[in-house]
Amino acid sequence: MNLANNTRKQLWRFLVLFVVFHSAAIAQDFYGLLKHVFDEPGLTRLSLADLQQTQVTLSTAYTYQNYYRERTPGIGSQSLAGEGNALKLFAVNTAKHMNYGVSMRLEEGQEEFSNMNADLSVNTEYLHKTRDLALQIAIAGKRILWGVGLDQGNRTMSAPMVINKYPESEDSQMTRYFLDWLEPSFGNQLNFQGEFEVTGLQTFSTFVLGRDLMMNLNYRVSDQSMAPALEYVNNSNIPELQGDRQLIFDLALVNQCLEIGFERPQWSLSPGFSLHNSSVDMTIDNPLPEDVIDDFKELGWFEFSRKGAALSLDYEGRGFDLESGIGYSRWGTRTELKTPVLGRYWFFPISHAAQLDISGRSISQRLILHRELTNGGLSIAMNAGYQHAYFNLRVSGEAELEFNIRSVPIDYPYQFHLHVIFLGVPLSYTFKSFILGYEFNQLIPWFERVDDSDLRFQGEGTRPGKIVRGGGQHRLGLTYVWK
Repeated sequence: MNLANNTRKQLWRFLVLFVVFHSAAIAQDFYGLLKHVFDEPGLTRLSLADLQQTQVTLSTAYTYQNYYRERTPGIGSQSLAGEGNALKLFAVNTAKHMNYGVSMRLEEGQEEFSNMNADLSVNTEYLHKTRDLALQIAIAGKRILWGVGLDQGNRTMSAPMVINKYPESEDSQMTRYFLDWLEPSFGNQLNFQGEFEVTGLQTFSTFVLGRDLMMNLNYRVSDQSMAPALEYVNNSNIPELQGDRQLIFDLALVNQCLEIGFERPQWSLSPGFSLHNSSVDMTIDNPLPEDVIDDFKELGWFEFSRKGAALSLDYEGRGFDLESGIGYSRWGTRTELKTPVLGRYWFFPISHAAQLDISGRSISQRLILHRELTNGGLSIAMNAGYQHAYFNLRVSGEAELEFNIRSVPIDYPYQFHLHVIFLGVPLSYTFKSFILGYEFNQLIPWFERVDDSDLRFQGEGTRPGKIVRGGGQHRLGLTYVWK
């Protein structure tokens, strides 16, 4: 394959990674993304068992996340880490005919990615800060429970970037009418930043249908709108477009999840069923200087959808609990993008466009084991699990390049397996009304590509001497219980 074709594939890879980046924004964090991939709803709620005893519980916790660290000889290091603090209040009042419960959680945290010391084409320091408040209120009798929940979150992100090297090609047409115009138009220093709000509404209930058979319903919908901006300096040969410029990614996201579960005191197995639906719509706005008509006000759009269902089966045995589940999802992404006007060649404005579709399905399975041992005030638990998802996707796209630049459309399968082994050891010690806890969790993921297409991404292969670490989580907490 010649260098010109390699360059065209790099441009398509950029579009695919652009789509994947915005798809990942559906989740609030890395572990939230994994829950989406493995079809886990992950909803929490107050239950009838929680509201059986008058008590007040106040807890605080600190969490450190070592997501990813990489060191490659001749290139340098990259790392992704995070930390967070949480404060939770749980209060229950039992009355003669009705019990009342309130749960309130306040969390704040941040995640940081940096590859500033790596010898790469692009260096960046990404900072993502979060602040969340969640409130649940429930009323319960002997055979019924009803509750509502409201959560509000604030997100800020910033990512200053340094572009050390733009794409190159031996194709003279590609270089003359496209690649040579990128650096003057965008410069070598860019800044991506934004702030947005997340709002979620939840309702849940429990009914006893007969013979002590309980049905649990849990529904949550959340929506968020965001408009992060990419700031850059334009030094093209069009004076009206020169100076400080920005692109605004106007995005709206809606998530919906419904859980239905059944349980009975005599049952050791509790089945559950869930439905989930996520959609994202985005347009890219290109604010123009006043009275300028030499450029486009909009540079394209992006649509993402994911719909699926999952079955779960929880087993409570003698001394251990077992959780299993299978899931299925349909994924779809469509986008049409075009560059801003990069400059003028003679009297002709230079701009290029492309279309990209990614669609397909995924099938997931999970099996998680929990066992707890107690001795006096000391409690030691073990969590172990395996999760797997198979993706069968199709990536197709076509570029619309000007000035007789040749481009070959892409239409490739993209099939892969994602495996994750999970290990966790929670420890706690109870003294009087206090509980001191420490928990260590370790994720061991690996990726297996199984198709034979020519579509390959940077980082899929291995480099000699490359060292990768990460996947560890440490949590330290203190709880006060008043009964």
